[in-house]
Amino acid sequence: MNQFVNPKKRSVSLPGGCKDLVDVLRRSERTQDKAVRRFIHVLLLQALRDNATDLVIGTNTTSEVTPLRYKVEGTWYDMAPFPSNIRPDIVTELARMAKLVGEQFPSEGIVEVTFEGQRFKWVVSMANADAECVLIRA
Repeated sequence: MNQFVNPKKRSVSLPGGCKDLVDVLRRSERTQDKAVRRFIHVLLLQALRDNATDLVIGTNTTSEVTPLRYKVEGTWYDMAPFPSNIRPDIVTELARMAKLVGEQFPSEGIVEVTFEGQRFKWVVSMANADAECVLIRA
């Protein structure tokens, strides 16, 4: 009989020092969440430094990238796009940061963050999870 299986229980016991797979998977999720949050912070900080008043995260199109643009003094500028496969994570994290409630759309909330010594506040508006995400500097 396998030394890791307890015949009286329907589970597996790992010897001391072994990592539980759930913990390993949660750690990678936390790392991914941190990367997404950092991406959002850098994006908002860049828009702030460029004196942008509006920021729009475009919709997923047939391309592999999601367009980004922001408005400075009434003129729209394109930013470097990001891969479309991470757009859902970006939108979900923005919704969480803005304290938007579940799947209720349209929604509006406020993201207020201090990052690299800069404090900034943006109003986040979403018509739905797949529509453009509009951020307006407050």
